[in-house]
Amino acid sequence: MKNTKKQGKFTLFVYREKPNYYIGVNLDFDLIQEGKTAPGTIEKIKEASLGYLETVIKKNLSDDLLNRPAPKEYWERYRKSLRKRVGVKKLILWNQYFQDFPYTRQSLKQLSYV
Repeated sequence: MKNTKKQGKFTLFVYREKPNYYIGVNLDFDLIQEGKTAPGTIEKIKEASLGYLETVIKKNLSDDLLNRPAPKEYWERYRKSLRKRVGVKKLILWNQYFQDFPYTRQSLKQLSYV
C-alpha cells in the first residue's frame, strides 16, 4: 500500500546502538532520532514522524514524501530483529521496539495533527 495524505502507515523501530545510546528510525519516511533511553527515543521518533506527516498534509506536499524508505542498513537490522521477535516484553529486554502506526485523516484529527 502506498502512503497518501489521507491514509497509510509507518513503522517505527528503536534499537540500542551502545549503552545509553538509542537510535529510532521511521522506516517509511526515512526519519532518524537518537536518545539516551529507549522510551525517550520512542517518543522522539513518534513525535518527529507525526510532525513530518502534519507538515506534508498542511502544506499539501507530494505524497512521495510519505514513501521514502530508510536506507537498506536499517531495513536489514529491522528484519533481523523481527526474526528474533518473541513478544513485546522480550523486545524491551533486547532494547528494541517496533510499532506499526496506521493512520487515516480521521485518526490524525483526533491527535490534532491536521
